[in-house]
Amino acid sequence: MDKLKSFIQENRELFESDPLPEGHELRFMQKMERRRSRKHNYLIYISVAALFTLVVTIGVRFLKEDPVGSLFYVDPCGGESYTCYYNQMQKLSEQIEYNTRELPDYKRQEILMNMESIMPGSADEFSEMLPKDISVRDAESLNKEYYQRLYEGMKELASLTN
Repeated sequence: MDKLKSFIQENRELFESDPLPEGHELRFMQKMERRRSRKHNYLIYISVAALFTLVVTIGVRFLKEDPVGSLFYVDPCGGESYTCYYNQMQKLSEQIEYNTRELPDYKRQEILMNMESIMPGSADEFSEMLPKDISVRDAESLNKEYYQRLYEGMKELASLTN
């Protein structure tokens, strides 16, 4: 190999003296364009495949997650009454109890005690504490706000168990 290389370097003028055939540059440039476009196509295909993989991975991750840990918070009880928040809190309390079963005992007890302090005894517990002369509309609004805040507290507790 070294002999061939040295021969070519020593006799360079022999190799450069022949004129290029007609149209050689044009054919060479066309060949290079085909390689570039092929390379460009591969890059596009690889990019699309990577993007598809990323989207599927993120989608699967969010499907496996709880609504508590989702990226975008959607209020499950948007325009509904306070009983919806109470029902959501019931579901979260069951989830918290289930998720804490693997935690160390002291941590589990702490989370469960906090949950019990937040969780109202019934859906009407707060209503019974309101003054009797308050309007129905105001009572509904206060109930909804109260249970919504309790629900947010329960979500915070649930996030500790994930």
